[in-house]
Amino acid sequence: MKSMQRVLRYDGLLPAKLNADGSFADITPADIQAMKAYITERRMQSTTFDIVMEGETPGDNYEQAAAIVRPYADAGATWWMESRWSAASSDVVRTRIRQGPPNGGHGRGDPIITGETST
Repeated sequence: MKSMQRVLRYDGLLPAKLNADGSFADITPADIQAMKAYITERRMQSTTFDIVMEGETPGDNYEQAAAIVRPYADAGATWWMESRWSAASSDVVRTRIRQGPPNGGHGRGDPIITGETST
């Protein structure tokens, strides 16, 4: 809770959640929705606020990528950061970059999360 109180002073957050044993837990769309509600209710600044979600999507299957990202966008995430923390090589990362952002299935270049910020 202390970190959520601290984030109210800033313009965004990249969420992390821990299990009882200290290991990282998966962030769910419900978590994003709860964070957005907390921020909306308590944040006093009128500046924009971003919620950044990170994960992996398949670059060769836009419908599957949309199915992964869309619930986070609907819950209030304003940015999706494609992460490849366990990639075997930089070539894997470069390939995914060349494939472009996940999109809503309306053709390349129509991102699911547009980068529009919330307050």
